[in-house]
Amino acid sequence: MPPKLKVLENNARIEQRFKSEISSSLAAVLKTNPRMTPKEAMWSIEQKMLANNPYQPLENGKSPIGDLPDEILTHIFSLGVRMQEEEDMDGYDDDDAWEDVSTDEEEDEEEDEEEDEEMETADDAEVTLPGKAHDSDSDMDSLLDSEYDGSDEDDELRIPFQVLVSHVCRRWREVVLEAHVLWTTLQFSNRPRLEKAQMYISRRGDLPLDIYIDCTFPPDVDEEDHPDHSLYLENKARKGSSEEPTSPPSGLDNEDDDSRFLSQREVSRILDLIEPEAAHWRTLDFRASTYSYVHLLLSRLHKLPPAPALESFQVYHFEDCEDYEFFSGDDKTPFLPFQGEAPNLKEAIFWGVHIDWEDSLRAFLRDLRELELSYHAKDVRPTYPVFRQIIQNSPHLQTLTLSLSGPMLADGVAFDDEEAWGPEPLTIPSVKDLALQFHTPSYASVLVQHLDLPGVQNLVLNFDQEDYSEFVRVLLKPVKGRTESLLQHVEQLKISGLPCNVANAEGLLGQLKALKSFNLKVVGQEEHVIFQKLMDPAAGRPPNATSESGSGRFGELPKLFCPLLESITTTEVPGEEIKRLVAARRTLGVPLKKILMSETDHISKKDEKWIRAHVDELDFFEPSDSEDEELELEVLDDDDDDSGDENGDDGGEEPFPSPFAQHLGRGRRSGGPDLD
Repeated sequence: MPPKLKVLENNARIEQRFKSEISSSLAAVLKTNPRMTPKEAMWSIEQKMLANNPYQPLENGKSPIGDLPDEILTHIFSLGVRMQEEEDMDGYDDDDAWEDVSTDEEEDEEEDEEEDEEMETADDAEVTLPGKAHDSDSDMDSLLDSEYDGSDEDDELRIPFQVLVSHVCRRWREVVLEAHVLWTTLQFSNRPRLEKAQMYISRRGDLPLDIYIDCTFPPDVDEEDHPDHSLYLENKARKGSSEEPTSPPSGLDNEDDDSRFLSQREVSRILDLIEPEAAHWRTLDFRASTYSYVHLLLSRLHKLPPAPALESFQVYHFEDCEDYEFFSGDDKTPFLPFQGEAPNLKEAIFWGVHIDWEDSLRAFLRDLRELELSYHAKDVRPTYPVFRQIIQNSPHLQTLTLSLSGPMLADGVAFDDEEAWGPEPLTIPSVKDLALQFHTPSYASVLVQHLDLPGVQNLVLNFDQEDYSEFVRVLLKPVKGRTESLLQHVEQLKISGLPCNVANAEGLLGQLKALKSFNLKVVGQEEHVIFQKLMDPAAGRPPNATSESGSGRFGELPKLFCPLLESITTTEVPGEEIKRLVAARRTLGVPLKKILMSETDHISKKDEKWIRAHVDELDFFEPSDSEDEELELEVLDDDDDDSGDENGDDGGEEPFPSPFAQHLGRGRRSGGPDLD
């Protein structure tokens, strides 16, 4: 999506200080020069303040920035473009604000000379926004007003950075138009804006393109709500409205941007535009709410020639699904993009999207650095032999994410059948980052027994709804052929949900001797016990639990867990508990250096001041939807779990909520394992 420029809000504290300084200066000038009128004194203060103002023309008519070579200006402009793209990937459509004054570069230069001869250098030029004369304050105000999105919280300009700076002066415009690196990102959402994309393509030279297409629907909107859809009128009537469309079906032209989305017809037009450039694609990021859009994309990519420049291929399908046993789409044809050839592909992410996994082994999924398989129905997941080959074809794989997806065994083969996995675990020595999320306990337990990941340093565990004590117990054991478990070299750990008993929680923490950074979301009592054990290893233990008594599951307690821990990030932990943690770790001789808290968690001024005085850094973050949404989700029914399925899963996956709902949040846990 197009980048945005932030408009600073009024800061009352700074404004008050500014007024105070002006009042003091005015009093001093009048005292020193009693013959001056207040108006004259204020004028002298203003001249002094503006002497070094970078937004005012310099007396000699020349600014130091005018001496910078074109290469440096290009680098500065590219940093501005990159910052916008990184910050505003989830922003709004830029509508008409992106438009350039003209598209012919020679005419641009002539118009610049005629209209803005005084803009020979950047030093004394005002910013000229597209389509308006730079010397008209009223026109400028009118245009600025039209560029705001109307948000009460954050008014922001819609003009892409490269377009904005191209209207500062003639030299900057020449630099921008010749800087092909500024025109390599195409973002489509809400409105197709094909003319904008065509202009970017014409200006990017021979550089590769980064393409982002967002077809997701706004909340409470269906595909049939788009005027392009054949059922639009029928759907509108069904919803109780007899109002006819006021314009031809062109994509919700009379609706606010918040209610707009791309139709399949518009996506086809986008693909018509960008497909001739497929040999120059570097990134393709495609997001859709229904599989029909994904099917449209994959069926088109299936016919395209190889993509030699493609480095990142990401396709996300967000759709409600109550059953991950079988694929729910109308057509599950497994397509193979780019005829199976993308020799430079480094990143492959599939969310609820499957391809022809077996044919992809030839040349598509090879030499990857990152692989993510997420939210796949069991009948469209890669088989274990194919998954194994994909991994072996990528000896430099660094990041592996498996979220409610992963390898499956053949039909009729129990998932705990050791022979089906082969005599040795799948060794992946190159993987440094591993994420396991939303699997059933039985699947997760078997999976970690057959993946040998000796180099993992960053680990994400995200589970809920069931008892994962057995999974943790298996995780604590070395895989076949190893003497250490996966946990013993982990330096960064994120737990967004891990319901397990206290004994296994102690076992997990006891092996995290190399842990330096811990990100913990307290979903329920089990995670709260894990948090407490960072300051009191005995927290959560039953009164009669000792290393030699009871069931024998409890081991001997260390003096402290995670002795190298320096940084902790928390969600659902109040400031008073953070304070106790900081104090306890200091007392134990292993002080924390950095605290990062969710800004939604309460902390008093007093506690915040105390924490800041006892750590190097205290900061707050805005939690994502996956961390601050609370959804009431169906709880797994253990009574239905009596037969297992043909792959050895225990039936626990069937009631899982949709991928989108799971990513937004998993609701309050209404059950869990016994803490002891």
